[in-house]
Amino acid sequence: MNYQHALILYRTVTPLHVGCGQAVGVVDLPVIRERATGYPYIPGSGIRGSLRDIFESRAEMEANEDKKKDFNQLTLSLFGPEPGSSDEKDKYAGCVAIHDARLLFYPVRADQGVFVWITCPLALQRFNRDNNAFQLGFADCKTKGLEKIADDKFLGPETFTGSLHLEEFRFSSTADAAIGVQNLAEFAEKIGGMELASRAVLVSNRSFYHFVNYATMLMQHNTLTSAKTVKDGALFSIESLPPETILYGIIGATRERRDPKNGMAATAALTSVKTFLLENKPDAKNAYLHLGGKESTGLGLTQLTWATNGLTK
Repeated sequence: MNYQHALILYRTVTPLHVGCGQAVGVVDLPVIRERATGYPYIPGSGIRGSLRDIFESRAEMEANEDKKKDFNQLTLSLFGPEPGSSDEKDKYAGCVAIHDARLLFYPVRADQGVFVWITCPLALQRFNRDNNAFQLGFADCKTKGLEKIADDKFLGPETFTGSLHLEEFRFSSTADAAIGVQNLAEFAEKIGGMELASRAVLVSNRSFYHFVNYATMLMQHNTLTSAKTVKDGALFSIESLPPETILYGIIGATRERRDPKNGMAATAALTSVKTFLLENKPDAKNAYLHLGGKESTGLGLTQLTWATNGLTK
């Protein structure tokens, strides 16, 4: 590939609503889902727009005119020209590719430890495939044999003794699964740290599908008249991903297309995105951005983590 890639983790801080328009079902405004799997996801176009907004906003707030100009030029190089420009010199594409964010760990209420992050063999297999395809350099989570886990079983840390209730459903620990537990814990720790590893639980593909479809957040919204009564037609429901949902995505960069001869190489372009987002702090790994709709009501605040390993710094 002629792209350099980096792994990005998205962790919702407040409920996240990335909608797909109105629906005729029980929920008026559902979240967008993958057609085949039914898993919620965040379209790369929405992430790209939020990232560009961060770049443009920081340029507007910069008092130094030279730095402001540099920020604006960097934004154009990375994300492309402003939409609608008819200038011949603006006929180029940005050099950054933002991929969809896919679901990896989903938070579910539990009777032990308040909540756990569930995942499933299919979600892990998809991560392994992307990890290898984009040469991210992370160790795969070994899933061989885990596909046979029963719908009423779970695989997780030893701290979860006996049975584990997720929402109203009872799950019991799988027998002779020490290797699988170790693989899951090591994978989760390398991806998200000890906090994730201590709460990571694997369930069957079918159980995972149920929770990500029927254990989302539903919020009722309405509009009041001056008499404090509900305005006709203004009562509606919004579906959101709950706080602590963890998704992963890929950011790729290629050689600058705005000035192919003298512009940034792929590695420099990717480093520019990271440096700008993390505000040039050497030890920083996290940035915060708003994704999805209803930003003015506090929805969509998301922690972005630039994941690192032996190959990507």
